[in-house]
Amino acid sequence: MAIWTVLRGKADEGRYARATLINSVGRGIFFALSTLYFTQILGMPLTLFSMFLTLSAVAGLAGSVLFGRASDKVDAMTMYRTLLAVQGLGLIVYVVTDNFICLGITMAVVSTADRGAAAARGPIIAHISQGENRVSYRAMLRVVSNVGTAMGSVLSAIPLTIGTRPVFVALILFNVLTYFAAALMLRGIQCGIFASAHSRKNGRMGLVAVRDVPFLLATAANAVLYLHDGILTIALPIWIASAKSIPNGMVSALLLVNTVGVILLQVRFARGTDSIRGAGRAGLRSGLSLCAACVLLALSREAVVWLSVVMLVAAGLMHLCGELWQSASAWSFGFEMSSDDLLGEYQGVLNAGADTMALVSPMILTGVAHADSPAGWLVLAMVFLLTGLSYGPIARLAVRTRSK
Repeated sequence: MAIWTVLRGKADEGRYARATLINSVGRGIFFALSTLYFTQILGMPLTLFSMFLTLSAVAGLAGSVLFGRASDKVDAMTMYRTLLAVQGLGLIVYVVTDNFICLGITMAVVSTADRGAAAARGPIIAHISQGENRVSYRAMLRVVSNVGTAMGSVLSAIPLTIGTRPVFVALILFNVLTYFAAALMLRGIQCGIFASAHSRKNGRMGLVAVRDVPFLLATAANAVLYLHDGILTIALPIWIASAKSIPNGMVSALLLVNTVGVILLQVRFARGTDSIRGAGRAGLRSGLSLCAACVLLALSREAVVWLSVVMLVAAGLMHLCGELWQSASAWSFGFEMSSDDLLGEYQGVLNAGADTMALVSPMILTGVAHADSPAGWLVLAMVFLLTGLSYGPIARLAVRTRSK
């Protein structure tokens, strides 16, 4: 199933992919300009902005679990479209008020809706792909999302260059339109309700996912590997800036390699991961790749310039491989360890684990990158190695408990 074939398709797979592309363009714009909009255009103090971001992330954790569970009990697509509309309305608030408290509350609401919508994708993808090739289709959606985000990042250069409030507002309102357009494009797709009758029949109460020990172990391992998300954007720029001999332009070059690599390779790396054992193998490969990346980064700063550049490129490629395998492994565990009537709940818990790591990773990674010695990178390499090695036993335990 080629990506462009999916985008051109008339079936639900094509409609959802096109809606994802359109919304991702708007999100890419907002991600690039949001910090400057709040702190420079609206004049919000940086410390207050940081506090609002943290509180919003915490609210998002709750939204991921609660809306994930809810998406199993109502039509997931209806809920998803509603949460898209909520995010669009929240962005409108950003441009009509300068009240910092109101903005902070809205940021929390938008974050909750965003993470809730992410959890609802599990049941939606299971329905759209008819339960087959779910990991492959999810990989294609990630590629589509990255293409859209890259396009949005390019468009964000307009307000960042001009720097006036009307231009910022215009592109934020364009992002609003992408949310509403995506919600409208998905009208008519019904996912149905998987959970209610089945759950009543089996007498299952409360959150089943948090009582599933193998799944919680997989969620924890995935959260550790998700530390990779901040390496390129947080740790690497600090590490390179502190090395006088390495050109700062290497940061942009490695980010470009990563973006292009995800677009070109994510679907390929997802192949063979559509089972619990396949997810375990992908997790092992991810841990080994990220371990190698950290070792190369540890060695890069003290080498001569040309060798430092070579090691940084190699580290970037290892990081890319680790990221691609981690994503595929997470999707497979989320789909394969859950029954169809609990997909939203399982996706919500899995996402909450990764989101928790995203919340604490800046503190961890800045400590690693600011250190005078490469010891922090070597410790991180060992963490990735041990986490990768844990995937095999976790997968075997999951298979064993589900075969009973």
